[in-house]
Amino acid sequence: MTLTKPRKELWGGVLEFEDLEPGTYTAEAEAWNTDENILEGSGSTKITVKAGETTDCTIKMILEGIFYSKYMLIPDYRGWITYAYDYSTCTEKKIWSTNSNSPQYSHFAESNDGSIYCTILTNNKYNVHNYSFATSNDKTDFIITKTNTGFFDGYYDSTTDIYWLVRNANGNLYLYKKNVEGASEEEYNIGITQNSFGDCAIRGENLYYSFYSDYGDSIGYAKFDYTSGNPAEVKAEKTLSDFKTLSGFDGSGEINDIAVLEDGRVAIIVRDTNTSSTNDNTTKTVIYNYTVTDGGTVNSRGALLILSSDLSKVEKVLGWSGERTISATGSSSDYNVQWDKITAYIPEYEDRNSHFYGPVKIVAIRPKELVIADCGANFVLPDYNEKKNGKMFTHNRLMTVDLRNFAISCKKEFTEDEIKFQNLAVSGNLTVTSSGTNGWSDGDEK
Repeated sequence: MTLTKPRKELWGGVLEFEDLEPGTYTAEAEAWNTDENILEGSGSTKITVKAGETTDCTIKMILEGIFYSKYMLIPDYRGWITYAYDYSTCTEKKIWSTNSNSPQYSHFAESNDGSIYCTILTNNKYNVHNYSFATSNDKTDFIITKTNTGFFDGYYDSTTDIYWLVRNANGNLYLYKKNVEGASEEEYNIGITQNSFGDCAIRGENLYYSFYSDYGDSIGYAKFDYTSGNPAEVKAEKTLSDFKTLSGFDGSGEINDIAVLEDGRVAIIVRDTNTSSTNDNTTKTVIYNYTVTDGGTVNSRGALLILSSDLSKVEKVLGWSGERTISATGSSSDYNVQWDKITAYIPEYEDRNSHFYGPVKIVAIRPKELVIADCGANFVLPDYNEKKNGKMFTHNRLMTVDLRNFAISCKKEFTEDEIKFQNLAVSGNLTVTSSGTNGWSDGDEK
């Protein structure tokens, strides 16, 4: 095999393979930015090699996409804090925080040039701030003077370089836009009416949105003219109930975030954190607290769903944990037993770096990779023989999903002193007691 470069200005080359057996081959090529470890282009082609003949082929590589997150925008529920972590070094770059007397920070979004947009409510006006790491002073780029009721959030579309403000008011979605050419305060009623909206994602003429329906959390989309904001077509809803027939997706949950990938597919993260009591046979959705009963069911899991651009097909479901039983260990005959076992939809400890405990937000989008903030808990019940209490172990992690091979891995785990994505606690102690017996030690995660 030899490699030559025909011209200095042409980044390509000629590869020659000798002594290939006759047959059909697939030739694949990739172009990498080695400084950033970014795949910038790729392509493949089929080649048929015949005996005694030379076969030539040209591989056309397709641009993987111009946008990739340089930072990971990580939320901390305490005090409306958002951290910007450098993607490559995984080190803290900057912190934005507020308190009850300061403006309320809303959705953060990174633009093509690495600036950070954020919508802030100040004196009944919504200001779009542009934060730059290159300068010490942040600036206000865009002010919405509307004082109508309704919640604003911001979403950046890298394909059009437009930062959209989405207002949810009285069951309707309205759009405003901020782009490099300026800003418009004109309201665009997108023509969608729902009782309860969640998250949005925008790419070109497609607006994806989640909402709560009779089926539970659902997702739909609308087409609109992004140059004017005028609605073109509203698509029928797609509900999570449609996905339950998919092998391996056998649960429910809440849609926590939506993103559009460079190839137009839609990524959704679903978080399922709840408990079901054996006493009343009801399910309680628990965000900030786990209420666990002996013999009950505990969920701390989630999944990444990858859908086709028209939402008609679920292509992948990743990171979802199935049912298992967490039991107390050892003999309990001499103790006043508070815990025997619980049914858990929680990753096995050995699966902790390949499954989700409870995905919260997509914090970075890279070519062929997503970074997801994941938060949840694992439970260990008492060990009677070793006189160890049970314990709830909380996890705040950054998980990466490789969109080439769909492998999930843990990029970084935080202590709760560093970052806390959700406030997790357990009602009741995971302990056993015996008269006159004190000094139990905590159980170990396993």
